Amino acid sequence: MPVPANILESITASHRAVITAHINPDGDAVGSSLGLWHLLRAIGCNATVVLPNAAPSNLMWMEGAENIVVFGDSARTIIAEADTIFVLDLNAISRLGEIGVAIKASTAKIVNIDHHTFPEDFASVAWVDVDACSAGIMIAMCADALNSFTPAMAMCLYTGIMTDTGSFRFPRTTSHVHRMVAKLIDEGADPVRSFDEVMNRGSIGRTRLLGIALSTMSIYADGALCTMIVRRADMITNECTTEDVEGFVSQTLALQGVQIGILFVELETETKCSFRSKGTTYVRDLAAQYGGGGHVYAAGARVKDRPFDEVVAEVTAKAIDALTK
Repeated sequence: MPVPANILESITASHRAVITAHINPDGDAVGSSLGLWHLLRAIGCNATVVLPNAAPSNLMWMEGAENIVVFGDSARTIIAEADTIFVLDLNAISRLGEIGVAIKASTAKIVNIDHHTFPEDFASVAWVDVDACSAGIMIAMCADALNSFTPAMAMCLYTGIMTDTGSFRFPRTTSHVHRMVAKLIDEGADPVRSFDEVMNRGSIGRTRLLGIALSTMSIYADGALCTMIVRRADMITNECTTEDVEGFVSQTLALQGVQIGILFVELETETKCSFRSKGTTYVRDLAAQYGGGGHVYAAGARVKDRPFDEVVAEVTAKAIDALTK
């Protein structure tokens, strides 16, 4: 899908822009936001990235990350003064947290660029491509259409694409993705540094926690379902946070025959469920039953104020049912 003309026009016509993405921003949210920030600055726009909460530490090395504003009183003023607000990598304004309230009160033009299914109609202009591997590649396509790349921009966008494709191994990693990634490398992206900065920053505590999590693996549905558990007590003992368990769920799909993998993380007042699939079962539908969402093959949900073991048992049973229908 080529970049819609109204998206390019929204970028080039912006004078004072805000760029934002979903709560608990991941590599694609941060990479695409910073990539667009570099693009807007390159064409003379005064742009600011405002995120609902702080980005993970393993993403803060990207150039421009030091200028990210975490939502608060100063961010309200920045949003109120913007003429254009770019909302990236999300399909519902509720996924912005309190930023969503400020955006609703704004008179700015709202531009949504996203690749998730079932988008809500909240933007003045929207480009939703559910076949795109990431928001990062959509911003890269914008930069390509405008013939405006910088090495820093290329690095941010490469990182967004790399993280959201699972290092180029998820189903939407098409030949188009590889061609665009080649372009980004030509423009200055460094694949070795990107992978090392994002993936190789683990602590000894995180490694020990992963070992504990691996020992909890359970197999169901004749080997088609694998679950993994991370308990809060083990996180505390190993001085880990939810940021440290990012990526653990991918281990569930490393077993031969597994079609669905689920990671359950016990938090203080809720259970974080991460779903992955490489079969024909859409884990997005499982997540949606608990108010979550995401993609066909990667989704998540948070279940509040229920006993952890109860949630694990119930969600596991629903996944088994989905696989055996």
